[in-house]
Amino acid sequence: MPSFRVDYVKDINGLADYLQKRFEQSGCSMLKLKRHHDESCLTIVLDGCISKKSKKYIKAVNNLSDILSEYILKYYEKDILEKIVNRICNGMPKTEKDEIFRIVCSRIYTQQSDVSSRVLIEGRKKTISTELAEYFKNSNTITLEGFITFRLGKYVKRLEIEVERSIRQYLIERQYEEYINLLTTFVRMQVPKVPELHVFAQKDGSYRVEGTSPFGIPDDIKEGFGIDEGCPIIENDDFMIGFLLTCAPVKIFIHNPSMFRNKELLNTIRIVFSECVIINE
Repeated sequence: MPSFRVDYVKDINGLADYLQKRFEQSGCSMLKLKRHHDESCLTIVLDGCISKKSKKYIKAVNNLSDILSEYILKYYEKDILEKIVNRICNGMPKTEKDEIFRIVCSRIYTQQSDVSSRVLIEGRKKTISTELAEYFKNSNTITLEGFITFRLGKYVKRLEIEVERSIRQYLIERQYEEYINLLTTFVRMQVPKVPELHVFAQKDGSYRVEGTSPFGIPDDIKEGFGIDEGCPIIENDDFMIGFLLTCAPVKIFIHNPSMFRNKELLNTIRIVFSECVIINE
């Protein structure tokens, strides 16, 4: 009767309970769990006298590999991620490492309802399961820690790519935060030149800007930004930010916010001008 032995892992009883539950849920009637009294290992028995080349045997091994890969993802992946972050970010302050770890966890865990995220998770699971099935072709004894350390190079590489992407995201977010702080400081130093300013998002992605009678937009500002009196349109997003900083209005009324093609621009305006901004849906 073919069998596989799993040697000591950090929680052998937890693994045994997990396997037993998954065997029952998945209907793997051929897989039986045998616990040992010393609690240092467990044995998975393939019920029945079957050949290693038979379809039933291959199916049972594939099922076992899938379940073990799920276990690795659930109980080992975060530890692996943390080690990768510490290795790649060696020399960085702990606070920055913690933030990068938060970002990478957010990227691969918090959006599991999203189709693309589920595809990524299934991709990692398949990578591990394939390696396990290949391993079981030549060995009937496995130590999970050793297997993870020495046999999951492709899987670890996937996680390294996610960590590297998270580092780039962190740097972009930090640069954006510094940019926002700079703009906010600049606005606070400005003397308001327009009491109220209305910004109308247009369907073509441009913005129509108007003052409130009797206080219009000063002529020197209109000339500086090339704004036509009869058609006060700003087409460039960067010009829009520069225009608002120059006007430093006491109140900014945003009209048609859903038409903002650049949502980051709208978010920037909200943050930099904070309580000055009034959104009109």
